[in-house]
Amino acid sequence: MSNVAEVPPSGPLCLTGRIRVEVDGEIVADTDDVALCRCGHSGNKPFCDGSHRRVGFDDPGVILGGRLVPGRTGDDTEVGAAADSPEPVLIVCATNGPLLVRGPLAVVASDGGRSEGTKGALCRCGASSTKPFCDGTHKEIEFDSE
Repeated sequence: MSNVAEVPPSGPLCLTGRIRVEVDGEIVADTDDVALCRCGHSGNKPFCDGSHRRVGFDDPGVILGGRLVPGRTGDDTEVGAAADSPEPVLIVCATNGPLLVRGPLAVVASDGGRSEGTKGALCRCGASSTKPFCDGTHKEIEFDSE
């Protein structure tokens, strides 16, 4: 099964595959399909509640900078095509910070741009200049992940 994060224009991060989401050390989702907030305004963080429409979140859904870091899967297989790994990806929600990728994932932008790897940080505050990847702006804007 493939682990893919699609980045639609002005919408949430849509993950499919073997996805686990962790908040404060606890798995809050173990699923094959989940939408995570990218705008920073969801009342149900880290999950999308449609707030991006209410607040007018505007992002073309393309890969502007940043990338996932290639690595190895748990069975020591080189990850060149991370999405093809049968292993789950763990998305760790850093307190007041990004979504940390831990495991094989392919990020696919609306224009077809792609980044694959096993480690990285995805923006969830809505303010990164390198969306969908984190550039640390959450610190400047004092993003609250609660």
